[in-house]
Amino acid sequence: MRPDSTGERRMQQAGPRRSAGRGRPLSRRGVLKLGGVGVAAVAAPALLSACGRGEDPNSITVQVAQSPTAPAGQRRILAAMQKKFEAAHPGASVRFNVVTLGSAVTTSVITAATSRDGPDIFEVSPQTLPTGQAVGVFEVLSDSDWAAVGGKGRYLPTALAATGRTTDELVGIPYYASTMAMYYNRRTFQQAGITAPPQTWTEFVDIGRQLSAPAQGRYAVGLGAAEPSDPWHVIWLLTTQLGGELISADGRTSRLNSPQVVEATSFWLDWIAKYGIANRRDATNVSAEQIKQFTAGTTAMFCCGFTQAISSMGGTGVADDWALAGNPTVPYGRTALPAGQKPVQTYLGGATWAISKYTRNRTLALGMAKIMGDPDIQRMTWQEVGGIPVTTETFTAYPETKQGVWAVTYEAAVNAAPTPWSPSFAQVSPLLSAAVKPSFAELAANGTYDPAALRKQLDTADQTLAQALESER
Repeated sequence: MRPDSTGERRMQQAGPRRSAGRGRPLSRRGVLKLGGVGVAAVAAPALLSACGRGEDPNSITVQVAQSPTAPAGQRRILAAMQKKFEAAHPGASVRFNVVTLGSAVTTSVITAATSRDGPDIFEVSPQTLPTGQAVGVFEVLSDSDWAAVGGKGRYLPTALAATGRTTDELVGIPYYASTMAMYYNRRTFQQAGITAPPQTWTEFVDIGRQLSAPAQGRYAVGLGAAEPSDPWHVIWLLTTQLGGELISADGRTSRLNSPQVVEATSFWLDWIAKYGIANRRDATNVSAEQIKQFTAGTTAMFCCGFTQAISSMGGTGVADDWALAGNPTVPYGRTALPAGQKPVQTYLGGATWAISKYTRNRTLALGMAKIMGDPDIQRMTWQEVGGIPVTTETFTAYPETKQGVWAVTYEAAVNAAPTPWSPSFAQVSPLLSAAVKPSFAELAANGTYDPAALRKQLDTADQTLAQALESER
């Protein structure tokens, strides 16, 4: 099959990179600011060689981040995709470049902007897509592009909406969704006479207190606060439920030190400091430890757990007892949501595929992306790594993907709230992680934290994000 001449012309004609919707070229320094990475990372020869496609015009490369919970299952999915692709495209081949660090994915996107080389397809989170568009690696998909992958109509509307600034500016193709939910132990709840999972954060704390006995070293709630991405997940949810934002809806203003963010963060820290429903030693836990505690029966619930944790439940002490519910939606101390505020349980995470502007064979890349959305591959992804399908035909062909416990994740996916479309949103996670780390360290040491010091840390995070947002203009 001959190389796609359109892709080659795009490479030859590509002019200065322009920021998304701003109309001004991005300098190399601007690229670095948007990506939040250092010069050494961008220029790393090892990364360039790892991501390069080579010279075979009938071969494409897809870069993916290794699954942290089911790497063997991921390998089986990729093998199935490869077999199906090569059968549909005789003489063509696909290579999957699996990187072990999620941060390496963003780094390689920035590298592609400076080298005009790299994978044909990047597998990234929806929150990374704005960065790729801003630096010029991901372009708005055309009507013919969408036709080649089966049409926009095959995808869940919320999954589709997460792939662009507007529905007319979509730069990614949904692969699978991941949503946050609350895991709880039904047997522990029943033994305590608790008949239902909490619907409000006040109920969450009350149930947590009922199931905790700090003097005896027993705590109801598990934490994963030291997981690099966990702080922004929890703080985003609690802040949004209070009617606040981490970045303004137009993507221009940082609000990491807003009253809502301060209240949300303080409430989370108070699960240890004030309410005694979580062990102070959990302040240094990562997600894997949080899940391990729950499956061992040490804790009775944890919130903001992602779909992938479901694969960890089988064969454990809670295999017959665990259940899933939506995260509570009403802020602590309130009986109802703020006026005009819709209930929010999750944002839409997961994975999307973005085709590089610099691909030498767009036709093959689109063919690979179409196969990725087929019901058999979607179902296999659901089985192997807990990814929620995003093509409607999959739910028709395999209704079990939205039944039982999966009904909770399906409803969460179709009602997920959006995150801001901002190239700098990728910096929210490390900034909030750094901002709360000193307070959690205090909690781990003595069970208390300094509210004034926390506000100062959030001020610093806000100033840094504000500078990044200014660089986008």
